[in-house]
Amino acid sequence: MAFHPNPEHRRQALRWAQDLMKRGFYVLDTETTGLGKHDEIVQIAIVDQDGKTALNELIKPTIPIPSSASRVHGIYDHDVEYASNFRDIYIRLSKLLAGQTVIAYNMDFDWRMMRQSGAKYGLPDIQMGRRGCAMKQYARYKGTGGRRGYKWHKLCNAVDQEGLEVIDAHNALGDARMTLALIRKMAEST
Repeated sequence: MAFHPNPEHRRQALRWAQDLMKRGFYVLDTETTGLGKHDEIVQIAIVDQDGKTALNELIKPTIPIPSSASRVHGIYDHDVEYASNFRDIYIRLSKLLAGQTVIAYNMDFDWRMMRQSGAKYGLPDIQMGRRGCAMKQYARYKGTGGRRGYKWHKLCNAVDQEGLEVIDAHNALGDARMTLALIRKMAEST
């Protein structure tokens, strides 16, 4: 193990991952029309702790998908033309996540996108159990500094740093699977 400025923070991140593997959880990822306060989900994927796909859906947003976003995730307006909108999958999504521990690589972003997408239809927030952020825990695990604490790593960089395979990046299902692989790797560390 490389030098860590606070080994207890690394141990806490390891325990977080190990506890998840014991309790059970879902990993969620989204692809969106952009990063702003009016953007929406265009793909959502959820895998369980065993890697089984619980949900993988293209979502038709209420706004066009900008070409800048399409260049990142490869989803264009014609891909979602006949897809369900967020309101159409809301009940199924709510039932799936009710009371469950849900992890995302950047939970702050994914949770905001879920809230924004639901708000377009006047839907209440999805009620789930605990939410967790694998990106923040990986930063604690890795221990590399930044000006305001530990440096956050992009998912593909984190996966690569841990010797894992980068597969289907910027696809919600691919990113959910890579996040799960990263959590497993952390859980198996000493």
